[in-house]
Amino acid sequence: MAFGRRRFLAVLSTTAAVLGLASPSAERAAAATVCPLALSVSAQVSPPGGSPYTVCSGVVPSFDGTPLDVDVSLPQDSSGPLPLMVMLNGWGHDKTDFESTTPAGNGANTYHWNNAWFTGKGFAVLNFTSRGFHRSCGKDPATGYTYATDPACAGRADWTHLADRRWEVHDTQFLAGLLVDAGVAAPDKVVTTGDSYGGGQSWLLALSQDKVMTPDGTSVPWTSPKGVPLHLAAAVPQYAWTDLAQALIDNGRGSDGLSGAPGDGPHEDPVGVAKESYLDGLYALGTEYGQYAADDPTADIPGWHARITAGEPYGKDPLINQIVRQLADYRSPYDMPVPPASVRIPVLSIQGTTDPLFPAVHTAQMVNRLQAAAPGYPVWTFYGDLGHSYADNPHQVWAAANDEANDWLDAVLAGSQPTTARTTLSTTACMPGQTNATLTADRFSRLANGSWTFTGSTGAVTTSSIPDGTEAAAVDPIANSGCRTTPAQSDRGVASWVFDPPSPGIITGSPVVHVTATPQGADAELAARLFDIDPASGTQTLITRSVYRVTGSPGNVQPLAFELWPAGWQLQSGHRLRLELTQSDAPTWRPDNETSSLTLSPPVLTVPVRTS
Repeated sequence: MAFGRRRFLAVLSTTAAVLGLASPSAERAAAATVCPLALSVSAQVSPPGGSPYTVCSGVVPSFDGTPLDVDVSLPQDSSGPLPLMVMLNGWGHDKTDFESTTPAGNGANTYHWNNAWFTGKGFAVLNFTSRGFHRSCGKDPATGYTYATDPACAGRADWTHLADRRWEVHDTQFLAGLLVDAGVAAPDKVVTTGDSYGGGQSWLLALSQDKVMTPDGTSVPWTSPKGVPLHLAAAVPQYAWTDLAQALIDNGRGSDGLSGAPGDGPHEDPVGVAKESYLDGLYALGTEYGQYAADDPTADIPGWHARITAGEPYGKDPLINQIVRQLADYRSPYDMPVPPASVRIPVLSIQGTTDPLFPAVHTAQMVNRLQAAAPGYPVWTFYGDLGHSYADNPHQVWAAANDEANDWLDAVLAGSQPTTARTTLSTTACMPGQTNATLTADRFSRLANGSWTFTGSTGAVTTSSIPDGTEAAAVDPIANSGCRTTPAQSDRGVASWVFDPPSPGIITGSPVVHVTATPQGADAELAARLFDIDPASGTQTLITRSVYRVTGSPGNVQPLAFELWPAGWQLQSGHRLRLELTQSDAPTWRPDNETSSLTLSPPVLTVPVRTS
């Protein structure tokens, strides 16, 4: 995964040689292969269980001359133009993210979803390292490469622009155009996919209406350098964001749109709570492998990180407002116009129900927005225990997701309607006795066939922003993958209620909390956690969580209604639910600078379930 998994760093040619996949006869054939874009043959691979392919590698200047580290994989004995699969790497990673010497890939997100697999299906495959990382004018500690000593990078806007439509998305469109002009790629059969950072860019491409945004912010038709019109045929983002500001500074106003749930509210008004551990971890990863801008207010990642992590008060801070607008206008699919019918690109979004960086609400809210504006919009979804830590990313779930994506893509490229379910949910198998059950429906809201409603039995309780206890640290997002299990008790200072479900069931969507809050002090954050209590072991395991920014005048009673992140969770017989509300959930969420307290009424918790 883009963060929280072992990276696939082996260079393809080296791996092929080690595995004995390049024979002398293959090397002679490679020598005769003509590579496009002045690239050179770096490997000739005959994968076990797959079809032979050639990898052409080298540096290609992008639209502004910035050198990008590029691989193009081509089926042997093929002639273009071929459908083109563009595979975009995760944050801090490089072009090898979706490269493999076998169709099985890493057994997880690249299983049946890598260059070896797609060349075997007759695609040309483009893998390149994102601008500002590794050998695309970033840093490569393993080899000592750095942009500072590369004369090809000098004088260019070669730093990472954080998935900006004007730069990174433009890079993808330009390289695809070069391959069209070279006769390698069919201009109307371009497909994009990627994980995390690359997944967000895949969403941006899907909503770009076959237009290119130039560095000055204007949009022009997407054509090759020689003027051939290009068309994106499909997009398959893996565990991506749709609203980047919401993902990094969440205010809790997002909604999956289930009946009875609060509606999707403004995601950046008020400014939310910084996702502390991930912001710090991702910033460090970019520092190690990338290049940040020295003087670019549109991509000032060091300045943005410093201001966000300095914390409240955010208020009407002009820098905070600039950050939010930059993320919304150039990096967030959610804020892009819904395309007209002629350029509604089919999308299959694969999203994690256990991913705390880009939780499943990102796909759910995006689908709801598209389909509200255009009923029947061609978007499909697969949800499961996938994505960033603490997702477990089991092979069987990724195999199901990618096999479904392959069937879907075959139908889309053939010009037929996919028979894949509009919504697929694979439940999390985290605790003993749970299984990866698969549910399908024509829309996310129809996965549930009922709901449970619980009301807290205690009187009003008061919470404080002063940290207390170790429970929050035990459910930190990054520390490990898999279950977040703690002793079945809440820390002192955490408001907690235990509920007894009427039967076993599967939680299929976002639990909703209704509570009144009376703040004292400055704006406050209210974090919510929902646990599954196992009476046999005396432990509790985190199901889902969220945060809500509370605003308003001190002493004024405020009715709050907000969702926890969507889940797919089997609740077994005899297990109980624990809802916790706390003002201190660090390091997941950054603690407020200013002390506050909240007096909370007994909450009402509504849980969407599938009971039969």
